[in-house]
Amino acid sequence: MKKNNEIELNLAQISTIHKSSQKVWNPIEKKDVWIKTIVLEWGRGAGKSTILGWFIKEAVKQMPKATGIIVGETYQQILAKTLQTTKAGLTMVGIYEGIDYVVGKNGRSLGFDMPFQSPDKWENTMHFSNGFVFIMVSLDQVNAGRGLNSSVVVGDESVLFDQERLFNNVQTTNRSTCGGLYEDQPLCNAEIYASSVAMTKKGQWFTDLEALAKKEPWKVLFVKAPAAVNKHNLSKDWFERMWDKRVSDMHYDAEIRNIRPKKVTNGFYPSLDPKKHYYRYAYDNDYLESLGVKAKKKDFNCRQDTDYMKSKPLIVTIDWGNIITMTVSQDQSERYRNLKTFHVSSPKIIDDLIDEEFAPYYEDKKKSNNVIEFYYDRNGNNKQPNARVTFAEQAINCFKRNGWKVIVKVRKGSENPPHNDKFIVLNYLLKYGGTQGLPAIEINENNCPDLIISLENAPALPGNKPNTIIKDKRSEKSKTTPQEHATHFSDTFDIPLYWRYSKQVMRLIKQKDDKVFLPLFKGHTMNS
Repeated sequence: MKKNNEIELNLAQISTIHKSSQKVWNPIEKKDVWIKTIVLEWGRGAGKSTILGWFIKEAVKQMPKATGIIVGETYQQILAKTLQTTKAGLTMVGIYEGIDYVVGKNGRSLGFDMPFQSPDKWENTMHFSNGFVFIMVSLDQVNAGRGLNSSVVVGDESVLFDQERLFNNVQTTNRSTCGGLYEDQPLCNAEIYASSVAMTKKGQWFTDLEALAKKEPWKVLFVKAPAAVNKHNLSKDWFERMWDKRVSDMHYDAEIRNIRPKKVTNGFYPSLDPKKHYYRYAYDNDYLESLGVKAKKKDFNCRQDTDYMKSKPLIVTIDWGNIITMTVSQDQSERYRNLKTFHVSSPKIIDDLIDEEFAPYYEDKKKSNNVIEFYYDRNGNNKQPNARVTFAEQAINCFKRNGWKVIVKVRKGSENPPHNDKFIVLNYLLKYGGTQGLPAIEINENNCPDLIISLENAPALPGNKPNTIIKDKRSEKSKTTPQEHATHFSDTFDIPLYWRYSKQVMRLIKQKDDKVFLPLFKGHTMNS
């Protein structure tokens, strides 16, 4: 293999390499051991791709002809992001595609050694010249990884991983020492996970590994680093540009400074339950595998989705403000699914959101049913100065120009229901959906990450009237909250659900002949 490029490692990278290359005392076994779980919570620009490239290079070097796993949350994520950043990281440490490794095929014709255990298929592999093979495993494939005997695991964007799938499909396979040949190598059976800070409850397992590292440091190495640690490898004006372009201070703190955001305790959606209401892995992997490692951005459209019904209309809800947010959902009778979110910020306008984001993504859907049921908030009735049409009318015209038939589902003047009524109706739907003739409320976790963050972080406040609740929308004016994570998206969730099911919910509440009370937090009462 080629010698490493001349790169200047930062302190976090040097510290990680040093600590992972030294045995530590295990007081239980009373001997020195290698740390086998390495967790990197690093900000954007801190050098994650380079350090992961270093770990991959070291695994290949330490264990010729062995098998490793590069894990991704979905096959779509692997194709769109993971593979590209992995290649970039390897280039940074002097490992080059076509010379030191090949992707999606074996390198026998280039004189590469073959692994101890050759994969059945080479489409999702990285084959290195010394016979080591990394297999790319996605957690959205139920049995992916099962049957493998791997010797190391590497995962980027790890806060997105489903912990149960990770254990069943990946961690349990990380058992091979190649017949004891590599048993005392530092990275034999190691797991390396990297990510920026977790923004939703889903990534809590990743964050919780820090506590384990403090309690049992011989098991877990947990390294935190802001982008500033890599300042010497970044352009001189990068931090200034990132600050100027930041969506909010909180976003900058989380992504650049590696500061974890505060959690909302008294939220507007106390009945929202990730295990009940979120679903994932709704991708057509046959379609994605047909694209393979040569997939382009334009290929990641609705053809990759399996959770929408082609014969039914799409429900599109738009919220106008200092950011324009759109949630695409669908009423599927027994369930109501939030399928996909889009947003644009100034100077882009609604035409850009529809022409550049929505229309290309759902072009294939239009062939079977081109109907949109359109909802919007009262800001849709506003106009730009000297404009002839309202924002909502502008959106309708744009949908029609792209070949969609639009059915407006809101009555002018009634777009924004009272907050307390929304609180009751939406939380009743979340709590009892799937029973009493109400649809189960579901959110595509992979396609709607901003909506989930918005919902999980939407605070609640006491209303002006006794025993009423309002949504705290101060985040929409805040410079410390990313606007795609403010309450804008939560409003696109509220509006269609309220207007479609409020009468039914209120009728069910009256039939119960008692007051429906949904506690905001443990111990909360009507008089709290």
